[in-house]
Amino acid sequence: MRIIFCGYGRASLECLYQLMGNYDIDSSDVIIFTHDTSENSEFINHLRVNNFKFTYENVNNCFDLIREFSPNYLLSIYYRYIISTDILNIVDYKAMNLHPSLLPAYRGAKSSVWAILNNEKYTGISFHYIDKGVDTGRIILTKELLIKQEDTAFSLYHKLIGLFSSHFCRAFDLVIANYNGVEQTGRPSYYSRKLPYDGKMKLNDLNLEDARRFVRAMYFPPHEGAIFILKDGSEVEINSIERLHHYFGVS
Repeated sequence: MRIIFCGYGRASLECLYQLMGNYDIDSSDVIIFTHDTSENSEFINHLRVNNFKFTYENVNNCFDLIREFSPNYLLSIYYRYIISTDILNIVDYKAMNLHPSLLPAYRGAKSSVWAILNNEKYTGISFHYIDKGVDTGRIILTKELLIKQEDTAFSLYHKLIGLFSSHFCRAFDLVIANYNGVEQTGRPSYYSRKLPYDGKMKLNDLNLEDARRFVRAMYFPPHEGAIFILKDGSEVEINSIERLHHYFGVS
């Protein structure tokens, strides 16, 4: 079995170990496409230590390399490029993407952030086939997750990765077994990678509950937290509900 593995970050690291630990393949059976960023350093270090062949080149620019490698499957795990149909054709569309929402809701990016801002009660994960659209392919497997009042974008990010890791093999087994998947149903929505509201909101325009959701949605260390514009035009970064309460006069 030969695999093109397009991945980024902790989700890719955990799913890569699920792949290598549960299937009869070694590092020479995998070519990894990833991104050269500081946030991706842990994943890259593991690739180097374990002698994986990897590149920062966009997978769509490597048609000849991939065709010569003759992979059976393609996996996309938090990868930042849309996979072209030319690449998908090489694996006969036996390509699986991992998306952190219950599709077709929250296609695109920042799904956990927007789920909190929109006061959703649940989110989840979707393993789906890749087609020519953006997160529009047939569903292989989904798992639901309750959003708790204390959850932040940071906590949901890590909870969803845990779900991906624990269900990865079940989903990939379905792909190997030629499971056709099911069409996505429900009302679709899409969000871009752009930070909601550019990360800033006017405090006086919000009630306490909306402001709480904004703090939770923007909490993702080490990145900047929620920025509130005060009545005098000054700005303040607020990373905790307790500090937010001070500005609303809540003890």
